[in-house]
Amino acid sequence: MHNLNVQHDINNKLFFAKVKGGMAQLTYERLGEKHLDFKETHVPEPSRGMGVAQHLVESALAYAKDRDISIKPSCPVVKSVIRKSEDYQHLVEE
Repeated sequence: MHNLNVQHDINNKLFFAKVKGGMAQLTYERLGEKHLDFKETHVPEPSRGMGVAQHLVESALAYAKDRDISIKPSCPVVKSVIRKSEDYQHLVEE
């Protein structure tokens, strides 16, 4: 699903996109000025299995990468995307 319009809501600490069945989102917590904890990914049932979660996570990781922000991948989906791509592994703070 490459035509997904992912947006960032800084006030509510989430990345989101309108999809069939509602809103897909990745919530996070700010742990410091340059450190985010990606907490949970949710995709409505009618949009599951179409790559929505991966696209959402990749958009959030690109945001962090562009701003030199380290991340804590608490969400299993985020961990999986990072594990599969060397582009984002350096963002994970040990």
